[in-house]
Amino acid sequence: MLSRHILALSRRTALIPLALANDGRSFFAAVYSRRFAGMAKIDGRTGAVIRIKSFADPKFDQASAAYDGRWLVWEEYHGFDSFNDFSVWAWDARTRKITKIGSAARSPSGQFWESPWRGPDVREGIATWVEGVGPDQLGEVHSYDLRNGRDLVVRHGHPGGAFLLRRHLLVWAEASARGIPTTMRAASAVTGAPARVPPALRALRNVTGLQTDGRRIAYPDAQYKALWWSAGPGDEPYEAVPTRHLHHVDNSVHVGGRWVGFGIYPDVYVADTKSGRYLRVSGRGGWALVSSDALLVVYGTTKKVLHPVLRMAFVRLRDLPPIPACS
Repeated sequence: MLSRHILALSRRTALIPLALANDGRSFFAAVYSRRFAGMAKIDGRTGAVIRIKSFADPKFDQASAAYDGRWLVWEEYHGFDSFNDFSVWAWDARTRKITKIGSAARSPSGQFWESPWRGPDVREGIATWVEGVGPDQLGEVHSYDLRNGRDLVVRHGHPGGAFLLRRHLLVWAEASARGIPTTMRAASAVTGAPARVPPALRALRNVTGLQTDGRRIAYPDAQYKALWWSAGPGDEPYEAVPTRHLHHVDNSVHVGGRWVGFGIYPDVYVADTKSGRYLRVSGRGGWALVSSDALLVVYGTTKKVLHPVLRMAFVRLRDLPPIPACS
């Protein structure tokens, strides 16, 4: 079904797609080739690579990223087997300016403190990330105003990964003590003042893998047996599609408008929350990124190399056939 949308990429260029550009035409990726390794913008129709920033270590550096329509923010991980040594960067799509906005903290011994395994988020000109600053997973939630260059520590405690909802609401998971289920906490990303957790998130306990486009929210439940969805922060969540018979919903959930990409290995699906139906887009692993108008499917590989050349398809969602009713 997606074969005619396969990107025409060089066999010598490896891409790890990280975020859609929300224009229906392009996406951002970590690129690894003989001539360039780093962050880039990729034309989803032609495969053309527009370089943004080189990696310091072209072999082992990795990244995770988010994009809000103007600002691309990414954590650059230095080393292939740890996510604790990182720097945080921002790229302004209007001015093409690159700014380093944060970096991981070291312990007195010189080792990096442990940080949560979740990439940064960016929304309406505000970026957020969490970095370890002490033992026993002590950490800080940062809120960075990209227009004014102001870094604000919103929380000093034991937070998990943070994300942003519309109207500058910053949310993260945290447990009151070791062994206690995590609950959601919230604050203003502008002032740092505590805020009420929205109804869509209040009842969540020990939920990881939550993703949002700033309004819609989707996540696998704590047992990874169902895919849950909220149309907005003020709406109670419900089961988006009947997935219990499909076994384990993984952490590759991605949200864009009414669409959700998710994986149940080795299959990858895209769900239409309006109809409650879903469509398998890959049967050999990988993941899917979605926006309100585009779908990027990345196919898995069995090749045992550091940076495999992955096959991928870029599709305008209006070109997808109607999703049939689930059997």
